[in-house]
Amino acid sequence: MRDLTQGGVTLVTGGTGLIGGEVILALARSGEPVRAVVRAESAAHARQRVIERLEKSEAYCRTLLPLIDAVAGDTAEPMFGLSPAGLTGVHRIIHGAANTQFSSRQHEQVWKTNVSGARNLVAIGRTLAPGARILFISTASVTTAPERSCIDEEAPFAGHANTYSRSKRKAEAIVRKSSLDVVIVRPSIVLSRGVRDRAMARSILWAVPIMGELGEIPVDSDACVDLVPVDYVAETIARLATKPSLAHRLYHVSAGKSAHTFAALREAVIARHPELERVRPVGRGRHVSDRARARLLRPLDAYLPFINAGVRYANDRLVSEAGAGAAAPSALSYVPELVGLITLREALGEMYQP
Repeated sequence: MRDLTQGGVTLVTGGTGLIGGEVILALARSGEPVRAVVRAESAAHARQRVIERLEKSEAYCRTLLPLIDAVAGDTAEPMFGLSPAGLTGVHRIIHGAANTQFSSRQHEQVWKTNVSGARNLVAIGRTLAPGARILFISTASVTTAPERSCIDEEAPFAGHANTYSRSKRKAEAIVRKSSLDVVIVRPSIVLSRGVRDRAMARSILWAVPIMGELGEIPVDSDACVDLVPVDYVAETIARLATKPSLAHRLYHVSAGKSAHTFAALREAVIARHPELERVRPVGRGRHVSDRARARLLRPLDAYLPFINAGVRYANDRLVSEAGAGAAAPSALSYVPELVGLITLREALGEMYQP
């Protein structure tokens, strides 16, 4: 482990994932030393894994590497499995490690990563110097009601939930009760703009080619879908983490009132991929009788309640805090390109792993 402690270092978990990798680069671009906690056999293996992830990003530059270090650890273990040396000089933590699986069959693994990880985060936080900031990355989907509304950060947990969002509700409750300087960040649906990786592009958007095969889908065409690109999310998280003072302890990172409807997103995608004109939203609750089509629809069932809730997540706090340029870019400008990265064969491979 190299000495990055002069002036303090930011400990980042989840650095090999979609959001965490981009957060590491955003911090390094602003001159912040970063130490990534990575599941690995050794520090050298941890660094190798981090670099392999960072090289997939359009924002990657080798000149940033002197600011980036990695240690082997596991956020599901006490103290993240780190030795005292792994926490030397840490003055800030960005906790992005998460298991995002929706299936109830994965409950134990999801709970261990997300809930036990939150408890371990609090334990580490208590060992840091007073005032050390902890930024906890959650998800806006912890609240999906009232439907067809623009939900602000003060709304209680409500609406449809699955294994993942329930674990994040519990994790938020743990860190909120800690009395530490914790800031919770809730991104809405995060897409992989700026990351050259087909597997990450398939996250969530694998559903689009499947919808093309189905044709009619039980989705409300006027339901809003709140989407944000990962490069924007990472820059925002880095800005909130390093800002000397913040007015709030909870922020949505979202499109807010600018979120587009399913119909608008469909039209933008069709303009670039005419073959997907077969996708026809016919409204929630529509019965699919054909057995083959019903089999394709079943994996989408995990996502349809979130889409049909039609919620947007208010981002007024963030825009006020971060100033000019804080608003999310329009999803119409990047979703069609990302959809083009996903083949039907790849989507079929993904669809039973929600």
